[in-house]
Amino acid sequence: MTVISQIKSLFFGSIFLTAGFASLPFAAFGLIFKGRPFDIFNKSKLSEANFTFLWSIVGRPSAADEKLTNKTISQAYGVVLDLGPGTGFTVHHFDKSKVTKVFGIEPNKGFHPALQAAIDAAGLTDIYTIVGTGVEDSETLKKFGIEEGSADTIVACKVLCSIPDPKATIAELYKLLAPGGQFLVLEHIKAKGGIGAIAQRLANMIWPFLMAGCELCRPTEAYLYGAGEWEVKDLQYPEGISGNEFITFTQGKLIKAR
Repeated sequence: MTVISQIKSLFFGSIFLTAGFASLPFAAFGLIFKGRPFDIFNKSKLSEANFTFLWSIVGRPSAADEKLTNKTISQAYGVVLDLGPGTGFTVHHFDKSKVTKVFGIEPNKGFHPALQAAIDAAGLTDIYTIVGTGVEDSETLKKFGIEEGSADTIVACKVLCSIPDPKATIAELYKLLAPGGQFLVLEHIKAKGGIGAIAQRLANMIWPFLMAGCELCRPTEAYLYGAGEWEVKDLQYPEGISGNEFITFTQGKLIKAR
C-alpha cells in the first residue's frame, strides 16, 4: 500500500506542478484585466495571483482529503484560529456545538470573497471572522482580540508549508494558545527519504513560486515540537502514508502545557 501511495503521490504531484506552470498566463492576464499590469513583474504578487487562480480550479478536496480534514477540524473547540483557510473548502468541518468564535487568518485577499461565501453556506456567519493578515502581524491581531493565551484551538491544515519564517511564526502561535489549548495539525512535510525526498528537492526549486511560497521540504514537525512545552505531542503519518511520498503528511494534535 505504501509503494502505491508513493507512486500516486509522484503522479499527482507532477500533475499539480504542470498545472502550476499552465496557470501562469491566466494569472498574468487576470492581473492585467484588474488594472494591475505591473504586478506581473513582481515575483511575489504574480506568485500569489497564480496560486489564487490555480486553487480556484483544483483546490477542491477529494473524498480522502475530506476524511482527513474532518478528523482534524471537527476536534476544534472554543476560540479558534483557523490558519490559511483559503477559499473556504474546509470551513464546513467545524462543529458549531463546540466552537464559540473562529478567526480565519487569511492574508491572501484574493481568497476572501469565496471564503466568505463558504462561511455563509456553512452557517458560520455569526461566529467566523476573516482576518486579512498573517500571524506575524501581532498589532492587527490584537485589534481582533487575538493575543497571548487567547486561543483554545489553533487549526493548521496544509498551511504551515507556506508561512514566512516558519520556526519563529510557530513559536508566536504557541504564545497565542491558552495553557491546555490544542494545536490541530494536518500538514504536508519533508519526506523521510527515497525517491520522494529526491523529487521534493528537485521540485522545490520552482514549486514555491508557483504555489505562493509553499515549501515542500520543511521539517514542520520539528518546528512544532520545538515551539514550547507540550503535555501531548501526538503527530503521526495518516493511514496509508509511509512518510516517503513526494507529498507526505503528518496529522494529529499537540496540547500546550498548563
